[in-house]
Amino acid sequence: MISAIIIDDEVHNRNVLKTLLGRYCPMINVIDECGNANDAFDKIKELQPQLVFLDIKMPGKSGFDLLKMFTRIDFEVIFVSSFNEYAITAFEFNALGYILKPIDYSKLIITVDKAIFKIAANEKNNSVFHFIKTLDDKSDVIDKISVHHNDKVILLNINYIVSVEAKGGTCEIKLDDSRSYFSSKELKLFEEILEKAGNFIRINKSVIVNIDHIVSYSKGDICNLELQNNVFYEVSRRKKSEVLNRMKI
Repeated sequence: MISAIIIDDEVHNRNVLKTLLGRYCPMINVIDECGNANDAFDKIKELQPQLVFLDIKMPGKSGFDLLKMFTRIDFEVIFVSSFNEYAITAFEFNALGYILKPIDYSKLIITVDKAIFKIAANEKNNSVFHFIKTLDDKSDVIDKISVHHNDKVILLNINYIVSVEAKGGTCEIKLDDSRSYFSSKELKLFEEILEKAGNFIRINKSVIVNIDHIVSYSKGDICNLELQNNVFYEVSRRKKSEVLNRMKI
């Protein structure tokens, strides 16, 4: 059995989730529930659950605020909330478990099974901890992305990213100080998260650029962009009008 705590400020939502877990996820043992972040922090420290079902929008401190209270996260987290499109993109970019309200039992089963697999494998839950570090302290919007570099996880400020380029099975992230990092995430994921979080645009099938770091562009049929640090890219014909309009704006 997997010990779990449900955190949601609405009693009805907690009851619905408990009922669904009892019916479709018999491996989950709900040992307690909480209606706010402060109580939840104390309960998690006391009971040390293996899994936490966490609502995001709660009066006072949010679910994100709760996670920021921990110096180490030793439990799996499944986010359960009425997310907006940006939040969903952020969770998918960071490979986090989430379920939308109203809860679809089939999605619940899949998400819980993945969490159980991670718990059984005794994997450290670094993904949630790193995700929380990427959030702006005031707005809970992603202002950094995490990349693995050697034996470290590096947090890159989105504003300092010049471009992201797909190369084979990896993406190269170039910064304004000439440093480069590599990620195994697909370019499509970078496109979705960066275009929502900053002034980024995909200019061809393999490159996303930060418009704020464009130095110049060529006129004529072929449009070439010059970015900081002598970085050059060609804009595809299909994207040319969109890119030029975005630069003018």
